Amino acid sequence: MTVFLARGQTRRMVFNGPMRSGLVLDSRALLTQGYGPFQQKLLSTLRGIFSGEWFAPDAGARDSGMKIDIDTRRGLTLIPEYFVARRLKGEALAGVLAEYTLDAETWPRKEGRIDKEDGCFTLSMLEIHMYDLGYGSAIFEGEVTATRDLTLAEYRSLCERISSLLNGYRGLFSGMFEKVAKAVPANLLLFNFHDGQQKEEFWRRVSFGHDIGTLFWVHRVFTVACANENEFGAQSAACRALVYSEQAEKLEDVSIAPGLSVYPGNGNSAVVYTPAQTAGADVLTAMIRVQNVFYVTAEDIDRDLFYLANELDRRKHTQDMRLLERQSRIIVEYQSKISLFNAVYDDFDNHLDPQSLRVWHALESAWATRDRFRNLTTKLDMIDKIYHRIMESLSHLYDKRLGTFVLAFTLISTLSVIVDTVDFTQGGDLQAPSVLRLSVLFAMAAVVLFLAIRLMKSRE
Repeated sequence: MTVFLARGQTRRMVFNGPMRSGLVLDSRALLTQGYGPFQQKLLSTLRGIFSGEWFAPDAGARDSGMKIDIDTRRGLTLIPEYFVARRLKGEALAGVLAEYTLDAETWPRKEGRIDKEDGCFTLSMLEIHMYDLGYGSAIFEGEVTATRDLTLAEYRSLCERISSLLNGYRGLFSGMFEKVAKAVPANLLLFNFHDGQQKEEFWRRVSFGHDIGTLFWVHRVFTVACANENEFGAQSAACRALVYSEQAEKLEDVSIAPGLSVYPGNGNSAVVYTPAQTAGADVLTAMIRVQNVFYVTAEDIDRDLFYLANELDRRKHTQDMRLLERQSRIIVEYQSKISLFNAVYDDFDNHLDPQSLRVWHALESAWATRDRFRNLTTKLDMIDKIYHRIMESLSHLYDKRLGTFVLAFTLISTLSVIVDTVDFTQGGDLQAPSVLRLSVLFAMAAVVLFLAIRLMKSRE
């Protein structure tokens, strides 16, 4: 048996999971007025009230004055990667854990009881990011301590068992999101699902407002620090076995730097590094964090589009103009949201350095992210066709309503003519109906009847 982690030894471990935040910003409004002032004001408010380190994406100013360093950074995203983040460690972490009655140590469970046979995870840093489109991400960083000698497979199993318990932090996440929601100006919020503030029935039923703070999944990032090049060579080859892949035999090291091995996978990923590459080891975690958020956003939108299409198609023969107008408005809002989401995703890799870009593309391939986007495109095309049918129905109803008004005014005008004609045929002092009077009256009645029938038929 080859020991991967001996009894009493520790190894750095990172868990990464996405969730819904229940808070969707009006990104288009922020693009118009500028993100910088909004973020600085928000950070100032949050730092003055809540513990921990609050921060936003760095603008990346350079001493040279140049906007882009082509060797290390390709540029900046049009919309910031996230709008605010919180880092908890040391006393701040201990205080928040105490506030929510949480323990820094997480032990796996067996049949509902704590299992101390293999080891535990001790949290040393918790980092939470919030994104414009209504999602958040949590990074749990700490150490796994073995209580017995563990093989590589046993160590992987221990970490996977621990990761399944991290939804115990749900109260902390949802509490933070609710606090941030109160600090963001109401005019910059598209949707706020906290405290029942989202009133419209349809938007209360979509995915964005459900299970706020609950982790969808946890991606495990195995980090193995090596003391020297000799240890690195041995560990780099071994740690491939920590990663699950659809095609394990083709799992590649996507690192472009010596002394660093990066293996992106589906549920597990691994990074092995020497002291000279310590900073580069965090690239994998950062890329997984963003890929998690994009993936779960696409998944939610894909599901909502399916139900939206079904709901619209089910009521396709309705004659309720208010319902049709509401449906068309919802479709337009969804189309706008998806267009922005696609633009943000396509723009993201424009700011990545070469190493991050390679990791990003490897994750896209491993997770088949582009397949999810193709599903979105297909459903959006279907929704677009339904939208055109709705607009045609609305147009037809508008024509019918207009026809009703035309008919009413036509009859009123015709009656006015009849009155004038009767007055003419009576000749003022004429006492008894004459043949001429009767003839004119019957003729005018026939004309009115004929016009009424024609107008009614034209409305059908």
